Amino acid sequence: MESQELLDDGKRQMRLCNACRYCEGYCAVWQSIEWRRDFTDNDMTYLANLCHDCRDCYHACPFTTPHEFGINPPKLFAELREGTYRKYASPRIFAKALGEKRSGFWITFFFGIILMVALILGTNGTSGLLEAQAGSGAFYKSMSEAVMIIVFLALGIWMVGGWLTGMSRFWKDIKSAKSEKIIGKDIVTGTKYALSLRYLGGEGAGCNYPTEEPSTIRRKFHHLVSYGFMLDLASTALGAFYAHILNIPAPYPVYHPVVILGTLGGIGIIIGTIGLLVLKAKSDPEISDEKAAKSGTSFIVALLVVAVTGMILLLARETAAMGILLAIHLGSVAALFFTAPYTKFAHFVYRYLALIRYAQEERIAHQPVEVKVGTQPVNTGTKVAGKH
Repeated sequence: MESQELLDDGKRQMRLCNACRYCEGYCAVWQSIEWRRDFTDNDMTYLANLCHDCRDCYHACPFTTPHEFGINPPKLFAELREGTYRKYASPRIFAKALGEKRSGFWITFFFGIILMVALILGTNGTSGLLEAQAGSGAFYKSMSEAVMIIVFLALGIWMVGGWLTGMSRFWKDIKSAKSEKIIGKDIVTGTKYALSLRYLGGEGAGCNYPTEEPSTIRRKFHHLVSYGFMLDLASTALGAFYAHILNIPAPYPVYHPVVILGTLGGIGIIIGTIGLLVLKAKSDPEISDEKAAKSGTSFIVALLVVAVTGMILLLARETAAMGILLAIHLGSVAALFFTAPYTKFAHFVYRYLALIRYAQEERIAHQPVEVKVGTQPVNTGTKVAGKH
């Protein structure tokens, strides 16, 4: 979790930035700090998750190290975000074991594979693990359909439940101090900002990541990962529809919509994650928090492992290796689901809520203010969130 010393230094930096305002208009963070006279601990948590780590502000700032002010918002916010994943996670006992240590995913992955092998052997014996399976329902000749559904339904509930718990705690901390209500327009606007990755766009020029030269490549890689993941979810949902509504079990031919969606999603994730790893390797370590950088890398690699094992399973699904490959792929998915509430996988949850909060602030800031002069209302412009 965030230390009070870090939070206090963050407030110091934000006060200086608010006095300077050289970065005004760069992104939502700098607009949001202008709507505040001072900053609370919860404000720092909110701003950290609103930051997209584009680093434009750092390269534009005249007060970075070696200046005595030592302004470094990207590093500050990265460290604060990393603390968020543990602060709001539940149960807390897993936050340290699975979130703070990079080995958390890999240990879970190892035990996930062992569990899947045990389930295959327990439901279909050695033939399910070592013999080639083909035809309708071939996957279930390796692992029982009922067992597969029960295991991943439980993991899905664990993952979503963990995210919802974190969302509730996070929102309680960052919601408007004046009890302003969120309206539908705020949700629509925040969703638009999230899906478009607006604040990685640099108003068209891109962000200063991994170098000082503006580029849109990071935004493109992020899009490939996020939309690739959505395509895989769509593939899974469509597969469930075919299997349980139309009674047509997997596996499906390569030209089937379920396979096409899954393949496109897997390719998107593979290209996107490899691209992001290359950019991270080129990134200036002075601008980022070391622990956050390692955590982010671990999560990206975990996504890559899930995508690669899924694609290999697709290519070898009619061979004798299918049972083992199925255990490895399902083990990687199980590990990703189980660790999701405690790793950077949760960052999209907190950033989405931060963007909705920002959309609310933005709406309020641009509302016209009317005062009465005599008996006549006079429009005096707009009011500023946090100062009206």
